Amino acid sequence: MKTLIATTLAASLVAAPMAFASGTIDDAKRALQIGTDYGIAHFHSIELEDDHGDDGSMEIEGWLDEQWYVELDVNGDGSIRKEERHKRTDGPWGLSSAEAAEYIDASANQGMSRIEEIKINAKGEIEVEGDNADGQELEIDYRAGSMEPTKVDRDDRS
Repeated sequence: MKTLIATTLAASLVAAPMAFASGTIDDAKRALQIGTDYGIAHFHSIELEDDHGDDGSMEIEGWLDEQWYVELDVNGDGSIRKEERHKRTDGPWGLSSAEAAEYIDASANQGMSRIEEIKINAKGEIEVEGDNADGQELEIDYRAGSMEPTKVDRDDRS
């Protein structure tokens, strides 16, 4: 029993910093630029790591063309640490770089100052997670094509 408790506690301590990982609005836009420069035409998700103690790394996923889906792990300096490509037949969908930037800006207008993740699903539902300047966690949902949030959740971390 003690082993189970110790293992659970250790796992939660390791995962805890990852739960609060985020980057600035500029970091999110930099991730878009890195993905675009790499050739991503349709973004599925961008996940930013905390720049306090981490190296500011990020994960970027999206479509390169009609057949190739890519997952990139990017170092804080913009170099690619790991790349995985998958040939897929379901065709490209997602957000263009310009569209993703618009949702980042719309989220900043809702008070978000740090972004943890932006993602879109096949139904056109966009979710932007992050924090406001006071450290309050925000989750803002949109429908593709609209900058008006469909839902804004504010959670207090304290």
